[in-house]
Amino acid sequence: MKKFTLLALAIMASATSFAQTTLLWNGEDKDLNTTAGFWNDGSPEVVNNPETDGINTSTKCIKFVATKKGAGATETTIKLPFKELISPDSPIEMNGRKRISFLIKKPDTENVKVELSRDTKDGVDGYWKHRAIWYAGNNTWQKLVFDFSDNNEFDHPEVLAITVSNNTDNDIDVYIDNIVIEDAPKVNGKLFSNLTDEDKKGKVKLTGAWMKGSCMNVDDGWKTINYNDYEYFNSLMTDGLTSVDIREAQASDVDADMLIKVNPNALLYANEAYDHVNVVAKQNFTNANNEEVTALYAAKGLELTDANAFSCPEAFTAAKVKLTRAVREGINSFVLPFYAGADELGADALATFKEADASKVSFTKDDHANANVPFITVNATENNVFTFNNNQKYVEATPASFDKAFKGVYAPQSATGLYGINADGKLQKGGTDAKIKSFHAFYEAAAGQAAPAKISFEGEATSINNVAAATVANGAVYDLSGRRVAEKLAGASLVKGIYVVNGKKVVVK
Repeated sequence: MKKFTLLALAIMASATSFAQTTLLWNGEDKDLNTTAGFWNDGSPEVVNNPETDGINTSTKCIKFVATKKGAGATETTIKLPFKELISPDSPIEMNGRKRISFLIKKPDTENVKVELSRDTKDGVDGYWKHRAIWYAGNNTWQKLVFDFSDNNEFDHPEVLAITVSNNTDNDIDVYIDNIVIEDAPKVNGKLFSNLTDEDKKGKVKLTGAWMKGSCMNVDDGWKTINYNDYEYFNSLMTDGLTSVDIREAQASDVDADMLIKVNPNALLYANEAYDHVNVVAKQNFTNANNEEVTALYAAKGLELTDANAFSCPEAFTAAKVKLTRAVREGINSFVLPFYAGADELGADALATFKEADASKVSFTKDDHANANVPFITVNATENNVFTFNNNQKYVEATPASFDKAFKGVYAPQSATGLYGINADGKLQKGGTDAKIKSFHAFYEAAAGQAAPAKISFEGEATSINNVAAATVANGAVYDLSGRRVAEKLAGASLVKGIYVVNGKKVVVK
């Protein structure tokens, strides 16, 4: 037989994970020195667990003897009747489940085979399906997972047979425990085969047993079978995926990258802080009052881009944030899921929406903007990447909508008919092909409202670029002390500041 090396499975089970499997046998409620549900093949008996300080802490397990090679027998089999253990009246329904696992301990390294079978009867063909894994546990408990995913007829097995090879010249004691039907991996409570388009975007929740590994198909020339639930999940999802919650899944060998690879902005909520950005897990902290607290925390940080959708279903803290989005000099629209200061965005000030009329949209300046409050930058410096390294950023849950006429955008969308801010710092109505990216904002005019002409700031006049030229171009220019400083704006050499033209305040940049 061919040698097969098992990929080690590091088990990280949640408190509810045991309920996500069907336990066929663990011996805890069985009398010692009995077969306890097994048939007599291989002469099994229930015994005390010889090694309780490793991955198997059970009190009892099954033991049988694999006959030595010199006696002419190199394989020993024990059999467990499925249907008699789970349902005396009918065979077990697998309901999409395709994996059997158990713990095994023996002194030699050799293949371990599993057969799932159903006899031919009542005009229905039977089946006998075999998988094998190489045991390399060095006489310690090792978990073996046998995957039958490529056997569509694996539905109502009646008998489980476990066969152990022995190529030594001595009888060997073999111990087996915790025989389990692993729950199928599920997305939003559904099998992969039943997912709809809605299940492939937005917020998704994973349950069931999520694994990756290998085994061998004995019936197909000992062909290697590789399975990876994380890669398959990634192949199904769309870039509209915004968060993945695996906290109630029984997950081993978690591939955090595959779970959120399809969208760079996607968040992964997990029970463990994996070495990956955008992973949110519970962390213990000592607060300012020297108290131990537990909170959700993005351990390696948060990385975002305006090219993809973002949504935060559950608030958390991030020690550092990196945001990739272009900012022009001057006025830019923004919305962020966390508090931001003007200095962090390279602007003189940030301004939030106050009111609008037919001629202008008014904003109120401040030195910061709160989370999920759309705003514009004042006199910003051109930049493409923003890093927030020295502040604990509290990332708030994304609101379902924005109440005011100036609205934030957390997913790229059409801007047709909406007013964005153009390169001149003016409001501009979007055409049929206009798009607006994440972490931007737009003004939505009320039904029947005339198009606003400009942006203005409460208590100040708008920049010269945002004032109608006919209004101020030919008027005399005064400073705020009332001194006449120029005959007209056109062609005047004025220092940056606020001036008065035709009774209107004008900002010269």
